[in-house]
Amino acid sequence: IKLMEFEHTSQLIRQLETIDPLKNVDNFVHLLKQITTEAQDSSKFREILGQNPKFWVIITKTCLLAIEKLIVGEIIVIPIILWLVRAFRNIVATVTENQNKALEQEWNKIIENILWYCLSQPDSGDDIQYVTIIRSGIQALSNLITGNTSIQEFIWSDFMSRNESNNLLRDTRYSVDICLIRKSLVTSGSGMCILQRLLDRAETLLEDESTQNFELTYESVVYSESDLFPLLFDSLNPPSSLGQSLARRQITLLKLLDSKLFSSDSANISLYSCTRLLQIFDTICPQVIFSMQQVNIVDRENQPQEIEDTSILYTGLVLLLQCFGKLSQDGNDKIRECLFKGGIIASSISLLAQADKTFPRVTKATSSPSLQQGISEFAYIKRDIIRVIGNMAYDNCSVQDEVRRLGGILLVLNQCNIDNNNPYIREHAIFALRNLLINNSGNQKLVKELEPIAPVQNDVLSEIGIRTELGNNGKIKLTTDSNKT
Repeated sequence: IKLMEFEHTSQLIRQLETIDPLKNVDNFVHLLKQITTEAQDSSKFREILGQNPKFWVIITKTCLLAIEKLIVGEIIVIPIILWLVRAFRNIVATVTENQNKALEQEWNKIIENILWYCLSQPDSGDDIQYVTIIRSGIQALSNLITGNTSIQEFIWSDFMSRNESNNLLRDTRYSVDICLIRKSLVTSGSGMCILQRLLDRAETLLEDESTQNFELTYESVVYSESDLFPLLFDSLNPPSSLGQSLARRQITLLKLLDSKLFSSDSANISLYSCTRLLQIFDTICPQVIFSMQQVNIVDRENQPQEIEDTSILYTGLVLLLQCFGKLSQDGNDKIRECLFKGGIIASSISLLAQADKTFPRVTKATSSPSLQQGISEFAYIKRDIIRVIGNMAYDNCSVQDEVRRLGGILLVLNQCNIDNNNPYIREHAIFALRNLLINNSGNQKLVKELEPIAPVQNDVLSEIGIRTELGNNGKIKLTTDSNKT
């Protein structure tokens, strides 16, 4: 079998030698596609093909020639370059000897030159051919170093030693997974410069729907090793912002993490990263509560505290709650245990209690524009807290008891109403209440023993002159409001 495979690869190499790539583009590309497919399917094929020196000579010579033609405007060679890059990407995957031979032929520089050219084109973000080459090139560089410590050190040292004008990584449109898996990226000055520029432009790139640059930035950051998130997050708070809980770049990083969790299986987040998220949450919760206590929604002009000063804090809170909401619903028992032991229930209930005092419900019948505007700036907080509590309480008696002990059940009951600034909070609250009560006699008893104290006036009924009152029998009855007649 090995002899047959050796003969097969030798035949492919002879075909590569006999075809003129510039005169027979289609035939040459067809052969490259065959090699790419077989290399993807068989590690043995990759090993045997890579052992033949002629293979490296042919593809290197062909690729350098194609790059020369492309630079002078002969775009007919683009398919050749694309499939050479893809074939190379698959040939070096998990085969150390192939990786070493590729480095000897300086394929790291060849791929880099191709990427430079593609990125320099005005329509590189729109042209599907350039986008495909860029992505394949990134994957090729990643495969070149994966599992090969010596090549990692060589290429990393080369990248990090370059100056500003000669460092491909500093182009904010260029994402290379191979660099984002290194801890030195967040501990070196050059690496931090790269990350900061990526994060500074991430939101701007997101708003530009005409390119795929944001996707490149997103892939760069979110596909790094999960254990690097805490290190990266902490490195983004410069000394000048020590008085602030969160820096803008940290907010951007949280947005990218949030996107990652909601676009994939969040169960792959490490317990280390989960614990760090909880620490961040615990740090900002007291500050958010204090900020809520200072808010006077109606008297906006005379508030002693600028809303802008707290916008980063609230944005960070909402992002963390969204992350916890996703993590708590994915059924990973270790993650949920980490959240519970980290005190997420106590922090969430404290937040909900203060939010319930500070921000009354807003409905369509609310007549005060200043009230609506003020509360809308802090929208979604109560809903997201309820969601976390409900998810955590699912099939977990310890969480159910903790919520009852901290007085959280009544708070959840209070949210079973429509609130325009917390869409679907009523549905989330009903679901949370269900998860708190099921198979928990203590919680069921607490709710059963509740007695009506006073009716809550409905804004819509009040507008038409109808009031709700509590009758002697404990039932609600409707009366006419004399002030409206």
